[in-house]
Amino acid sequence: MELTFIQKEILQELINIYREKNRPVKGTEIALRLNRNPGTIRNQMQALRALDLVDGVPGPKGGYVPTSKAYRVLGLEDEGEIIVPIYKNGNKVEGVKVVKIEFDTVSYEKCCSSKIYIEGDTKLFNIGDIIKVGPTYHNKIIIYGRIIGRDDIHRILLLDVFRVCSIPNVKVGDIGIKKVYTISPNNSLIDVAKLFNEKDISGAPVVENNKIIGMITIHDLIKNIDNINNKLVKDVMSKRVITINKDEKVYNALKIMNKYNIGRLPIVEDDKLIGIITRTDILKLLSGDIN
Repeated sequence: MELTFIQKEILQELINIYREKNRPVKGTEIALRLNRNPGTIRNQMQALRALDLVDGVPGPKGGYVPTSKAYRVLGLEDEGEIIVPIYKNGNKVEGVKVVKIEFDTVSYEKCCSSKIYIEGDTKLFNIGDIIKVGPTYHNKIIIYGRIIGRDDIHRILLLDVFRVCSIPNVKVGDIGIKKVYTISPNNSLIDVAKLFNEKDISGAPVVENNKIIGMITIHDLIKNIDNINNKLVKDVMSKRVITINKDEKVYNALKIMNKYNIGRLPIVEDDKLIGIITRTDILKLLSGDIN
């Protein structure tokens, strides 16, 4: 593929900014970096999108993102091959990956269909199969639906969409850095109950000598309600300490919570406790109810 000098320049700068910011890039940002007219950038972006080198992300926080093809065209190393999986009736379909998703009827409230373009054999799927697509790489979009059509020539699955969910591509530290209430292993369970009630929390790290040595939750209190006056935190706390770095993505935090069946993760930086993220924080993020 032969690109003009200005196209290569714009594409390279898009990749540079995208690597720095890890978010969609505005055309004005590229124009400012290259000292070019924003209208020129906008026109060239349309050409680059037609060449499948750039994707557009709509919305006030949208912009442009480079495709994996853009890295290859410029001879750059990307972050490895991006695989978007597809599952049929709960099982991952091997040898098949999703390369493009198009929504056809989002304007109709009672109907939403989607075209799923794949690499692989469409004949592995049948009308009526329940499938899950994703998560996608950047915004962890997952689509659930039923196959209602199949185009074997163009390798397209037509989907009646049941549900779409997405976990924003933000870092744990962006939403979970806040005051952390810690507890000593020698505190009584009565002290813990009072703290939970006063601060309206349901769990906290147990810290000794500035090191996290355990976690205690309201469930631990309930399980020991008959002996709440006689036991200390160290007698009932969970000694399994699972933390997360502030630069990890929220999606990874949710995966860890699900894997270990826990509702909160202490956030660390250089092994120092700096915050905590809970399932409630993630639910607020997904609903848009978070600053």
